[in-house]
Amino acid sequence: MSVRKNFSMPEHIAADLEYLAKKLGKKQSQVIQDLIEEKVSEYSIDEKLEALESISGMFTGMFPEHVNIQWIKANSDN
Repeated sequence: MSVRKNFSMPEHIAADLEYLAKKLGKKQSQVIQDLIEEKVSEYSIDEKLEALESISGMFTGMFPEHVNIQWIKANSDN
């Protein structure tokens, strides 16, 4: 489903958009869509990294330092 939007922009920005569309061989609306999707993706990645950083170190100290995968395997009942 497509939604129609009307935008106003300075002439030099409109000229830049026209230039990019010709250079990329795309319609102007596709250039705008691609740039918006690219920017949203960047922000999404940044938000995920911030969330990861906020929990970084949260589990530090939960297990003694000597406990690792090899120790768990060696001490399992299997």
